Amino acid sequence: MVKRRNGTYNAQRSSYCAVVGDAEPQEKKNPSNSRDGGDSPFAVLGIKSSKVEGIRVRQHVNPLKRELQVPNEAPDWAEVFHDPSRPLLVDVGCGSGRFLLMKAKESPDSNFLGLDIRTQLTDRSSKWAEELGIENVAFIMANATISFNSLLDSYPGPITVVSIQYPDPHFKKRHHKRRVVQAQLVEAITSTLEPGACVFLQSDVLEVAEHMRDQFERYAAAAYSPAESLHGTPEELEGRTFLASSSDVEAEGGAQAVGEEKVDDASSSEDESGDKEEVESTWHQWGWLRENPMQVPTEREMYVLGDGLPVYRIMLERR
Repeated sequence: MVKRRNGTYNAQRSSYCAVVGDAEPQEKKNPSNSRDGGDSPFAVLGIKSSKVEGIRVRQHVNPLKRELQVPNEAPDWAEVFHDPSRPLLVDVGCGSGRFLLMKAKESPDSNFLGLDIRTQLTDRSSKWAEELGIENVAFIMANATISFNSLLDSYPGPITVVSIQYPDPHFKKRHHKRRVVQAQLVEAITSTLEPGACVFLQSDVLEVAEHMRDQFERYAAAAYSPAESLHGTPEELEGRTFLASSSDVEAEGGAQAVGEEKVDDASSSEDESGDKEEVESTWHQWGWLRENPMQVPTEREMYVLGDGLPVYRIMLERR
């Protein structure tokens, strides 16, 4: 379900990476337990507690279910957004949608689209957007792996950013093929983005962040490179990034590896059949971004940072 401007509807780019990171890093606050009150970064949205419905949502949804293998039809974008020629940010696995609501409120000259396979979340996010009067954001229930091209090939404006943030880690080895970043999604995103557009990946699970990075490097290394405007160069990290690998973290009992830690050149990744393969990563030398260039957290990020835990981020730029 997509919220249109007056009801429901069924169904620049060249330097954007630099623009995303231009703002000064915001001072980190210790958030309250409430997502929408106190010193929460989402308090500015004004989502009243009475409107935060307690919905039951399965935390782990199998994206390989038969009903999630049917591509979504593209909506009439003129019915979704007031001006569909504006730049678009797509958040894959948008969850409750507060990140997009905040971004849309702060950036009225861009459009924002959230995709998630959990209908309860996209319906509620759409309701919030309507009640808050935020018209440049929309939410669609869709399996992005299957529907990215069918939905977005027809979008009239430029797609400037695709973000994949804190995806379901699917820890069990036999479930790795359920992870969102697989060859099909990498190829779909790559075919849609024009040079200068960005892909933003982040997770608080290092092995998951490595998996996402390595999938893009494995299937589309010629199409992307870590954004030097944010990461710097491997020779001059300038404190903007830190190095960490799964092997380092395991060896140190889970401690964050910061600075000039030794990083293995090969990190493991699962192919779509679930077989483990070694990916010779060259992108690891750019490290993980210390600051979030999007300047707005997700709900998961708010709690992770509040607990003082590390986040592993990388921004890729389309060549």
